[in-house]
Amino acid sequence: MINYRLATYQDNQQLIELTAASGMIGDISLRIDRKPDFFNLLHRRGSTKVFVAEDDNTIVGSLCVSLQDVYVGEQIFPLLYIGDFKVAAPYRNKGIGMQLCNEMASYVISMDADLAFLNISSGNTKPVSFFKDRPQVPDFENIGVFNIHQFIGKKRKITAPSFTIVSAPVTDELVQFFNSHYCKYEMGSVITGKKLEESECFVIRRDEEIIAAMCLLDTMGFKQNVVTGLSWKLKYLLKGINSVSRVSGISRMPIMNEPVRMMYIKHLVVNNHEKELVRLMIQHARNIVYKKAYSFVSVGLHEKDPLNKCFYGMLKLTFNSVGMLLSIKNNKVLIDKVKQGIPFEDYSLV
Repeated sequence: MINYRLATYQDNQQLIELTAASGMIGDISLRIDRKPDFFNLLHRRGSTKVFVAEDDNTIVGSLCVSLQDVYVGEQIFPLLYIGDFKVAAPYRNKGIGMQLCNEMASYVISMDADLAFLNISSGNTKPVSFFKDRPQVPDFENIGVFNIHQFIGKKRKITAPSFTIVSAPVTDELVQFFNSHYCKYEMGSVITGKKLEESECFVIRRDEEIIAAMCLLDTMGFKQNVVTGLSWKLKYLLKGINSVSRVSGISRMPIMNEPVRMMYIKHLVVNNHEKELVRLMIQHARNIVYKKAYSFVSVGLHEKDPLNKCFYGMLKLTFNSVGMLLSIKNNKVLIDKVKQGIPFEDYSLV
């Protein structure tokens, strides 16, 4: 008999194993490892509940929901982030996923929450179907495509005599600079000093004022993407890049069954989206990645984000995912605000 309950830290190892067994298939097939602490990533998302399905003391399914504060229409709203929806292969198509959704839905409705967000890979409609046509709960709505740009590390001397990138401590000035930008995005993160503590922060100033800022986060200590399969085209492409990486000054590409060494741009803000400054910041991040012997630095942007246009012609791989949003209270005005604006998502926490 399947038992449903909330997870505790004693479930850590089993949740790590379930996650590793639930890979994603595609041109690049991945599995996500969460060693050594499954809950570490969740703490960064916000206050989190983990629902698990258990068969004879063995965890066979999971579903997580995290509470975080975001901007909608320049006002702060609580947002529920739904993730880690997994069912072990032998237990699929037996109603376990549906019951996990029931457990989560009961919790969410009881806490009088409203906005809930789900991130899915392009073409993967199954997670959405579990939430479809539920009594008293509207369906998720598609809020558009997110582009996940992965820039290859590159050793390059940065020449921009008019601008200097410097490391920056986390200060009230920096926090305010980020919030003044993200409040104009829909579901933009409400930034606090604590959220930036583990990131490397960099700024560019003009007349002593911050005009551009970037935060880099290394997630290898709590999340690892492991390549388990590649299309033949990508195999040849990565092999070709690795054959010239040393002489060309670009990072080595990942190999099968080893974690992809990658850093994330959590936040990138440039006044007026000045192309020169955006590219300068990206090149700085690529230099850091190269020096650390990592392969990529990654940033996720909604398809409507003007920063996307600044990346044309740069060496990168781009993958897509789809944002799905619902208002549990069927607040169509709130949903429309998000759909009409530029949504934000922090892909270092996915």
